[in-house]
Amino acid sequence: MADNKEVLLKVDHLQQYFKMGKFELKAVDGVSFDIFKGEVFGLVGESGCGKTTTGRSIIRLYDITGGSVYYKGERICAGVRSYKDAIKQARKDLKEGKITKEECDEFIAKNRFEIKAAKADHKKWSRKNKNNALINEIQMIFQDPIASLDPRMTVRDIIAEGLVIRGVKDKEYIDNMVYKMLETVGLVREHANRYPHEFSGGQRQRIGIARAVIMNPELIIADEPISALDVSIQAQVINLLHELSEKMGLTILFIAHDLAVVKYFSDRIAVMYFGKIVELATSDELFAHPCHPYTRSLLSAIPLPDPITEKNRKRITYNPVLDHDYSKEGPSMKEVFPGHFVLCNDEEMEKYLAEYKE
Repeated sequence: MADNKEVLLKVDHLQQYFKMGKFELKAVDGVSFDIFKGEVFGLVGESGCGKTTTGRSIIRLYDITGGSVYYKGERICAGVRSYKDAIKQARKDLKEGKITKEECDEFIAKNRFEIKAAKADHKKWSRKNKNNALINEIQMIFQDPIASLDPRMTVRDIIAEGLVIRGVKDKEYIDNMVYKMLETVGLVREHANRYPHEFSGGQRQRIGIARAVIMNPELIIADEPISALDVSIQAQVINLLHELSEKMGLTILFIAHDLAVVKYFSDRIAVMYFGKIVELATSDELFAHPCHPYTRSLLSAIPLPDPITEKNRKRITYNPVLDHDYSKEGPSMKEVFPGHFVLCNDEEMEKYLAEYKE
């Protein structure tokens, strides 16, 4: 991890809700974290917990419901729904006599200003602007390599697409950059004229990595880049990302559901469950002192190479209803140890501290 602790990306109370008829799916609900420049930040959790939605929301493939995302200190996207809901609640409180008309008007004016500012930031950092940092400095490696590569385009056109969108017209420069990226990710320049269906899964993922790296980004969002690959190819892709991060000084948001892989690759890890971050700590600290019951259940599911130990090992099952009692006090993110945050209430925090001292 970088020693300067410069915050490159800040996610503040991110909310991403989806309408499902009369109901609403809270895919991401109040997620907050910082990513420092030069570090690899792991986001881990079971399928459906909101990891991919978080990554896609950051890069604005979705318009977020609420919260804000800051890149290099500037807000690149913000949700307005929370402000609109606050205005509705203020009007309701006015009718019930809980607040005065002056207080209501002042509150509404303040939230309308925030809505206007959020819309202005949204327009400023629109992906239609070819020179904005979302295109030039933030790139994404998608989970399914074959689905993210256009089958009608050659590898050369796929990798060069970002440069073309940015306005680069020098074909010789584009070709040289494509060949350089192919060699960087372990392919050869002869592959440039082939189509995606002519490659294996691991090679397709390398093409996806080359497409992201050619833009010389500062931040890469790697959305489960190894989930569809076999074990040996997984190791090759992870090692490639590790080499690129050191060689190019990349900052990586690494999304995965395998804690063992995330531990090997990440400086800090955030554990997600049902749209919320339940624990956040450095990689070594999380494995040495897991606090949240869900984190412990994930760790117990990591297979061991010793068949005897693996056979006799007891799995930890997480049941949020039985493992928590929030009838008196609800949970919030608390710093249990320096740099180690857990979603818990005061009673659980005392329990975790007692276990740590033991």
